[in-house]
Amino acid sequence: MFRKILVAVDGSPTSNEAMTTAIDLAQRYNASICLVHAFPHVSDLLGTPQYENLLEARSAIGTQLLEAARKQFPATMLVEPQLVEGPAAPAILRISVEENCDLIVLGSRGYGQLAGMLLGSVSSVVAHRAQCAVLIVHGKR
Repeated sequence: MFRKILVAVDGSPTSNEAMTTAIDLAQRYNASICLVHAFPHVSDLLGTPQYENLLEARSAIGTQLLEAARKQFPATMLVEPQLVEGPAAPAILRISVEENCDLIVLGSRGYGQLAGMLLGSVSSVVAHRAQCAVLIVHGKR
């Protein structure tokens, strides 16, 4: 049913739940995983003149997050990590098309909650605009 599953991660509890769900589904359907972490444009964070230093630091944090997430998957599972600079929803949607994903799995709320209240949550945007199935995972209550 699913051949390639995109799972979006940001280190939040619901993101971790989404990752666990994606692992279960990938094992059930023998699917590969596209593991995505998107971070805001550095200039959007501060408008700082030290753009390169901040970008390098933010990229390092994102890489560490992806490496930690990758360790949660079985070693035999094909997992392709992708670190993307830019707004999460457009990045997830773009990569899901580029990678020909059958399913997108993401948490209902991540660490971008303030932006979500102002602009609409990442999960809401992805659910409405994705060209494939979307599974939104709620955290444990």
